[in-house]
Amino acid sequence: MEIRTPETNDAAQICQLVRDSGVLDANSAYLYLLLCRDFSDTCLVACRAGDVVGFVSGYRMPRDPTVLFIWQVGISPEVKRQGVASRLLRELVMRCDEKSLLAIEATVSPSNIASRRLFESLARTLDVPLIDLPHDGFSTADFPPGDHEVEPRIRIGPLN
Repeated sequence: MEIRTPETNDAAQICQLVRDSGVLDANSAYLYLLLCRDFSDTCLVACRAGDVVGFVSGYRMPRDPTVLFIWQVGISPEVKRQGVASRLLRELVMRCDEKSLLAIEATVSPSNIASRRLFESLARTLDVPLIDLPHDGFSTADFPPGDHEVEPRIRIGPLN
């Protein structure tokens, strides 16, 4: 399996992977094009036989570029439970200038147990704490009515 930075020609496969997941918020195809072009330094894809089977998207926080915010992690059903998501996250952290990266953040809805476990595993691998910041995420009222459950924020770090 190849792990690499995404290219714009990966955007359609990423978009389809998100739609097929049934758990990730589907964004427009245009957004995935932007991620592949303008945020490729903080995004990765996992490819097998030329097909995108996993991806992670993130960005450096504009107000604090020492924090990497992980937006979405998507894995194809054919490679689930094979460590692809963990590998993508670890690789992304390594590719970000570790000296300038002090923390990793994400929002994880309470029902997304797999995502929570993924981030707990990353914290253990990095030997740093995972801290819940429930008031710094998004409440259900922040989303359109009936659209989404609460998304509390988590922080992994401080990184060494």
